[in-house]
Amino acid sequence: MLRALVTLPPASLSILGFVAVILSLGACSSAAAPPAAPAAPPPRPPTPATVTQAQPGGDAEDPHRAALERLLASPWGARNDKGDQIHAPLPDWENWRRVRYFGFDHLAGFRYGKAYHAASVARVQELPPGTVARSETCLRAVEAWVRPQLQGFEVKLGPIDSKLTRWRDQALEIHTVDGWVSWGVGSADFSAAWTAYPAYPNACLVFGIAVPWRDQKELAIRVRDRFVSEGLTLLQALTPDVPKTVLGPPKPTAQL
Repeated sequence: MLRALVTLPPASLSILGFVAVILSLGACSSAAAPPAAPAAPPPRPPTPATVTQAQPGGDAEDPHRAALERLLASPWGARNDKGDQIHAPLPDWENWRRVRYFGFDHLAGFRYGKAYHAASVARVQELPPGTVARSETCLRAVEAWVRPQLQGFEVKLGPIDSKLTRWRDQALEIHTVDGWVSWGVGSADFSAAWTAYPAYPNACLVFGIAVPWRDQKELAIRVRDRFVSEGLTLLQALTPDVPKTVLGPPKPTAQL
């Protein structure tokens, strides 16, 4: 586990509110894993008929490992918010459930399995009038929002890595980190990635993904890295203006 608290650049704080809130919701299932057992044969995979949205790992000997392996092998699809204003890129998309996270404002949240084998969230970050929306600018602006979200949590991070890519022919900055979070009654190691899309006038769409380790560090990192290398640039913002949170009946699920 990571235990050294690091000094963070301002933009790097943007994921902490997501991680603290998301992983705290899965406290009963996100506790730190016991020490690794000696090397053994690969655990029994799930019976296909037992794979469900609630348990994408099915009846596998290690359901978390099986769920992460599905996220590595499944094709990309997308889930939408209730207003069908964004399509968030997710592998094995049919087994992600749209959820609402209490305690902070967001457009849409998604979890992979009832045990939170992975979780993601989308949030609009508005900018002062006249400010041009850029990925880097929005990541810095999120810092002011994140600070209050961290109250009551202990979050420790390793080095922050940054990747530059393109989205809608604009610069897109993606950050990744491995870290540890404690909420008083439990703790979890995790890998995370987040970015800010310059999708609207004077606002960005911030999207983050967190994957708890639970004794599957290498798989969790690979899932996170797959989002970075393949998935995050697939996000679709479908409205020209800032989307509104919709709490009514859900719209149909989208597939890429």
